[in-house]
Amino acid sequence: MARSLLQLFCRDESGHYGMMMALAMLPLLLAGGTALDFASISARQAQLQQAMDSAALAIAREGESLSDAEANTIANQFLTTNFDPRFAELDINRSGTKVDIKATARANLTFGSLLGYENWKVSARSAADLAYTNYEIALVLDTTGSMAGGKLTAMKDAVLGLVNTMSAQVKGKDKLKFAVVPFANFVNVGPHYGPQFKKNGKVKNKTGAKWLDLKGDAELPQVELQNGLSRFELFNHLGEKWAGCVETRYGGGKVAHDVEDSAPNKKDAASLFVPAFSIDEPDEKGYSNSYINSDADPLDKSAAGKAKKLLKYGVTVPDPLDPGLEWLPADAEMSGGRGPNRDCVTQPIMPLNTDFRAIVDKVESLTANGNTNIMEGVAWGMRVLSPHEPFTEGRDSKQIGVEKIMIVLTDGSNVFGNTRNALGSRYSSQGYLVDGRLGITAGSSSDTNRLMNEKTLAACDNAKAQNIIVYTIRLEEPDVKTGMMLKDCASSSAHFFDAPSRSQLDEVFEEIRDRVVRLRLTS
Repeated sequence: MARSLLQLFCRDESGHYGMMMALAMLPLLLAGGTALDFASISARQAQLQQAMDSAALAIAREGESLSDAEANTIANQFLTTNFDPRFAELDINRSGTKVDIKATARANLTFGSLLGYENWKVSARSAADLAYTNYEIALVLDTTGSMAGGKLTAMKDAVLGLVNTMSAQVKGKDKLKFAVVPFANFVNVGPHYGPQFKKNGKVKNKTGAKWLDLKGDAELPQVELQNGLSRFELFNHLGEKWAGCVETRYGGGKVAHDVEDSAPNKKDAASLFVPAFSIDEPDEKGYSNSYINSDADPLDKSAAGKAKKLLKYGVTVPDPLDPGLEWLPADAEMSGGRGPNRDCVTQPIMPLNTDFRAIVDKVESLTANGNTNIMEGVAWGMRVLSPHEPFTEGRDSKQIGVEKIMIVLTDGSNVFGNTRNALGSRYSSQGYLVDGRLGITAGSSSDTNRLMNEKTLAACDNAKAQNIIVYTIRLEEPDVKTGMMLKDCASSSAHFFDAPSRSQLDEVFEEIRDRVVRLRLTS
């Protein structure tokens, strides 16, 4: 029996088969383990490369003013976030705005130890530089009365941070230009564009910007100053120098000049810019700009009424068949801030330029006064970026490598300045409410706000159609309609920033800067 069992065991080959299978599987297991190790190495390599790319871009973004120590700090921060820094060895080389980073690390092996390898060396290299782009940036800044104090200070600090960091980043002649467009109820293009005068009070030929309405040719609804009367000559006659503000172009014709960047053309007088002139208002309760002793009614449309309104300024029409005007002395008393410049409280535009010191000085000098008219800010932001008049510093938007950017900041809702007097409002860039240039001759502040919002959006759409990237910032303004309008005004919802606190402005402008500056990996 025992012998039979022994013979049976000797003939049993199943165990040998299992051992043979186990020996045969060993190379397969080692191959699979090695594959897993190589997959781990590959993942480690990609992880290191991603960290290096991010670090290189971040360092390049800061520009040449960044110290080597600061560059090392930034790189180590990215390694800490995206990679295990215990194994990383950094080598950073910088030349101008270009940065080159090399790093090596060790990837632990699981199965490699069976073959005598505990870890494997991985390396990565990344180089980054600024993209070859020309930047033109219009800073459209609310300088209305509600910005006074801490908000104005916070805005200045944030804007200056943007100017200073970008000017340190972007080097090269004319590669970075800024324009500053302060806005309130009016925009001020600059009094130096006004004309000179002859001894008889007429505008001298070939003086004054040709895009201004020098002769009173632009026809637009107005209660007091007749068409054909040069407002510049009227300023001169009253002994006042034009302060530089302009009205909104009348958009009631074939072309919506009010919200478009249509080029001024003498053949189309409506395309010219009319100097703002605050009329002498009645010396009655409800008005605030009476500077001439007269009982003329601004709403009197009779021939006698029109003559009386002109006469108080010292202007007569001696012969109905001869449209020529004669000038007489005017009894004007312009004390207490009253007069034809009363509502021009905004500082002049600074066109696109590369004088960063002058740009800083301009921003630092901004003061706060007046009501909110966002549309005028957007329209002039579009115009300063344009290659044609009134300002010609902008490049053609179709030119390759040009980024046109508009940053609009406001702390308020559009305000027309509605009143209960016969004119319906204070003087605005759209004249008075009774003039009907906004689309209505009477209505509530809610009505005028809605129409101003519509015009603002139309100006924004025109800017975006010209390939201008529009960023909008709502600062401490809870009005829902204004927020929705500004969000729609921006190039996308990601280009709209809601800042409930002025303390957030630095962060907002830093994020805008990071989005604006184009970087590229060069290796």
